[in-house]
Amino acid sequence: MLAHSLPAATQPIKTIPRVRKCCLVYFKNRFSATEPEYAVDVLEADSPEIGPQIQDEVKARQNTSVSRKRARQETLVKAANDKTVKDNSAASSSIPEPARPGEHFHFGNSEKRIVLRIRIQSPALLRILSSIITFGEEVWSAKPRTFIRPFSPLIYHHKAVLERLALLQERWGSHDNLGAGTPSTPGISEQDGPAARIDDCPAALQDLRAYVKFMKEEVLTFYVKFDHLHADDGKPPAKVRFQDLWYLFRVGELLFRQVGTGAERDLHNFAALGNRTWRCYGIRPPWAKFRISPTEHQSYIGEDDSERASFGLHCYYIDYTGEEFCVVTQTFEIPPYKGERLIKSLRVFPTRFATNHKGLAADAMKLSQKFLESTKLQHAAYQGWTTTVTPTGSPGTDEKGNPLNRPEYIDSEVIVDFVEAFQTCPTWKPEVTVIKPVEYNPQHVDDDFSICWWSDANRTKLVRDKNEIIILRSGISVFERNSNLNPENESADKFLVKVWENDRNGKTTTEKDLTERDLLLLPSRIFAYVLRDRKFVQLFVQRLQPLQASGDAFKSLHINRDHKDMIQSLVDEHFRRKSSDRDGGIDFDSIDVIRGKGKGLFILLHGVPGVGKTATAEAVAAASGKPLFPITCGDLGLTPTEVESALLRIFRLADTWNCVLLLDEVDTFFSQRAKGDATLAKNALVSVFLRVLEYYDGLLFLTTNRPGALDEAFKSRIHLKLWYPHLTRIQTRDIWTMNLERLEKIEMERHRRDPNIKPLRIAKRKIMRFAGKLFETLKKEKRAPWNGRQIRNSFQVASSLAHFDSRRIGKDPRLTVKHFRTIQIVTDDFDQFMHETIGKTDIEQSYERGERADHFVSKHAEDDSEGSSDADGGERGGVGSRRESLEEPYVTAPSPLPSHGGGESSRRYQGGLFEDKARRSVSPNVAAISTGTRGRPGGRGGIFGSGGSSGRRPGQGPPLGLRQTPAMATSDGNEGYLSPDLARASGGRDWGMAGSGSRSGTKRGRNRSMEDKRKAKRPKSNSNDDDDDDDDDDDDDYDED
Repeated sequence: MLAHSLPAATQPIKTIPRVRKCCLVYFKNRFSATEPEYAVDVLEADSPEIGPQIQDEVKARQNTSVSRKRARQETLVKAANDKTVKDNSAASSSIPEPARPGEHFHFGNSEKRIVLRIRIQSPALLRILSSIITFGEEVWSAKPRTFIRPFSPLIYHHKAVLERLALLQERWGSHDNLGAGTPSTPGISEQDGPAARIDDCPAALQDLRAYVKFMKEEVLTFYVKFDHLHADDGKPPAKVRFQDLWYLFRVGELLFRQVGTGAERDLHNFAALGNRTWRCYGIRPPWAKFRISPTEHQSYIGEDDSERASFGLHCYYIDYTGEEFCVVTQTFEIPPYKGERLIKSLRVFPTRFATNHKGLAADAMKLSQKFLESTKLQHAAYQGWTTTVTPTGSPGTDEKGNPLNRPEYIDSEVIVDFVEAFQTCPTWKPEVTVIKPVEYNPQHVDDDFSICWWSDANRTKLVRDKNEIIILRSGISVFERNSNLNPENESADKFLVKVWENDRNGKTTTEKDLTERDLLLLPSRIFAYVLRDRKFVQLFVQRLQPLQASGDAFKSLHINRDHKDMIQSLVDEHFRRKSSDRDGGIDFDSIDVIRGKGKGLFILLHGVPGVGKTATAEAVAAASGKPLFPITCGDLGLTPTEVESALLRIFRLADTWNCVLLLDEVDTFFSQRAKGDATLAKNALVSVFLRVLEYYDGLLFLTTNRPGALDEAFKSRIHLKLWYPHLTRIQTRDIWTMNLERLEKIEMERHRRDPNIKPLRIAKRKIMRFAGKLFETLKKEKRAPWNGRQIRNSFQVASSLAHFDSRRIGKDPRLTVKHFRTIQIVTDDFDQFMHETIGKTDIEQSYERGERADHFVSKHAEDDSEGSSDADGGERGGVGSRRESLEEPYVTAPSPLPSHGGGESSRRYQGGLFEDKARRSVSPNVAAISTGTRGRPGGRGGIFGSGGSSGRRPGQGPPLGLRQTPAMATSDGNEGYLSPDLARASGGRDWGMAGSGSRSGTKRGRNRSMEDKRKAKRPKSNSNDDDDDDDDDDDDDYDED
């Protein structure tokens, strides 16, 4: 200290019951030995940045000390040299003028000046505040104590101070005979012990009144003003100084975390943000930024520790671990800044300052409800981006632990499962925190930058000095935090209290422990398995859409009716027994003698591409409300170890989620085993697959286009094998009709969302006639008809062409036959090019390799009776039959047929029939060739519907179809046709739209459509029949909406 060598003053300093406000010079100096001391001294300034002022005062004291030493040396040489003394006194460049009230200090309101420090100097006030702030555990000495803005201990305990004032007022209020400007009590020296009852006397009442009045008018107004401000109050946006942040934030309050400019409008940007709503459970105010070093040189130092200099907010949000709800904490730092800032520009701020904070809260509540629903195992659809960050805002990782640099776009069905996600990627699991009370640990230091009493305003002589105690940490943040965890406190955080209680009792925190106020803290991020991509990802809950079982998917599946019946019955029984097994714990499923084997259901779907094999599995999953889990052989690996590990994991997940498992292109793994070292690895893969498959107890669909390549052992493990031949006439018609209706709905939905986009006008009838001619043309050329995938793709391309033409010519978009004819030409050119290149068609190649026989006709393909038609109007046939239409094969077998070895008798194909030298089996499709009829009574003829059959009633004409329709392939390979005139005379019609009565037997054959009537009224034309499909502007062909 500056005056260590000086004796301490022995005279007590008188205390005036007033609050004096002054600048730093007069806050740290007294320029008269007899200047009185006020109950409270307040440091005020124009700016909270007083570092330069402190430096100036330190330099002034250093200069004064040097001058004083020099004066003593010169006094030894020249005694009583007044001039030298005068020169020495002028050495200080910062000595102020003599103090006069009103110029350097005052007693009124600070107005625009900022209160930075409050020093309590009254012994009575020190005693009163010590008993309140320390809860009676400590009695402060008479040494002054200085509180730094924001004065949290004084504000926090102000209610208790008011209660003490009321007691003193009641006891000593009648003794109000002391003047406001007279000393209230005699002071005490630092050597004196605690005075008896100095805090319970009239003088103490005077000091306390002055203190309370100042606090009410100058300090508490800053604290309470933020309570009445919010974003929608119609006032200019509120601002706050860094030193006043403690006034703004409250423990237990909801905070809004900034997520970036424009993030609310851009989902892609929102994918890199994190959780928005947090709750504050603790505040860490900054330490004093400027302090003086405890050295003889009294140098000025700054606070370099960014953590101690910044304002900290301890916050938490609520997450889910898969078993319980938990607390996840995060500390947000607000670094120091100068001047005032908009509250909304801070990294975090109270939610009430957010624009439309009530609307944001309502939206957050909806998302929280969805998050609660998703914590239960859920099968849903997702369309949107993934998130690349955690709710805390830190970078996220994928399921393999690699950093996520970009979000992915997901459009797939998903399984929301937190438990499985955390098992796959443990680093995703939230780090659980139990917030508990902490120990009260206030910190204060003796300020070596002492208070000095000078002999005069020129600092000629230092009379005495005195240290003050600076409160660095008052412990108020600890009080607030612990009070927030006190179960007896009505305003305590009920969720934190419950989590702490459950932790002590070994219980889990469940959904019932959440209050409505807590729901806003739930994250918008969920963990789900993407079935299409077969991996776990982090998704936004707002993009999750629920799925429900839909029987329409199975009804719209255009496959053999017998196939449908068998699949439905087996699947229904499988899930029923599995549910009973899980609920009752009794093993009803397996009839295998080995426990755990033979409980699964495996269905093989084989046939040509694009005829509904995969769609069957999809329809079964949709109709049963089960997730479809598609996998390919590429997901399983290449080595036996990889395959076994991947299969076990996939089978476990599929069984856990009760999925319909689909393995496409199964022939890749289950091809026939062979001898030789070169095939050992392949054989090992098949063996591993067969062994693991033996113990799978779920539903598994397997598809292949190469059934002839499958291993014999694999075939024996399949419960049901269904053949999918080329599409029949009725199937083709129904698929075209379905795509037309679907396209029409899509166009109308696009127009509803954007009225500027005009919907397509679709020439439905002409397109259906084109489809019928295309079918017959391909059949005549012994080529496979378009499959379902080709038809769907053609609609996608044709609609794009139609919209492009509309934009190019500036007319309303129309979908016509010419768009499909363009696609047909391109497709035919490619098929011809491939045939020219290879020399064979795909059908011929598959047959020669022994993989598939597309020309095969089942011997059970015959109709039962006219009364055997099902509810959908289709007649039943045998297994593998083409029940809807009993017709000849679409393609002929290659000639000459390749030999299949073993000395078998050679086979040859004649007129669509297989014939060997030993026996000739005649297909039941060959019937009444001379009359052009097909099948047995009740069988369907014609194209897609109302044609005749061999069982027609008397008086009805022959079966009708397209003009120049091939009626039948005869035994010698020739084809018979129905002439257009015969078809027209007998009431036939071209391909039409498949309606609800498309399978109603001969009823529609007796009725002519409106289109037929319109054609009958038109004049006859000699033009070619193909002109009916030409593109024109005839509005009669477009359905009016």
